[in-house]
Amino acid sequence: VVSTQSTGELTPKLGSKLAASGGVSSAGSFNNNNGGAAQGDGSSMPGMTMTQTKVYNALKKCSPDNQTGLSVRDIQSTTSMPMNDIRVAIEFLSNEGHIYSTIDDEHFKLTDHC
Repeated sequence: VVSTQSTGELTPKLGSKLAASGGVSSAGSFNNNNGGAAQGDGSSMPGMTMTQTKVYNALKKCSPDNQTGLSVRDIQSTTSMPMNDIRVAIEFLSNEGHIYSTIDDEHFKLTDHC
């Protein structure tokens, strides 16, 4: 939805269409188009689902001296989440540039931490 202001500029209105396209809804929740909205209440990182945040935080605990990062199995052990959910979160985090694979497709590190 677009409205014109007195300056003649086009500006988007906050609401369901903007939220559906990945913006911020007027209710204040973030929609990342990857499995649901993450509330901006500190329970997860903005733009990430709770699952993505848990995987990110597990990788954040990785020691900077650890060259191989964490294995997917280590992440599962740490988070107690289903493997499929972890793999979906890893794919999102990798595509967004938050993590990268190290020695194989089963080991990951944060791009800005470990």
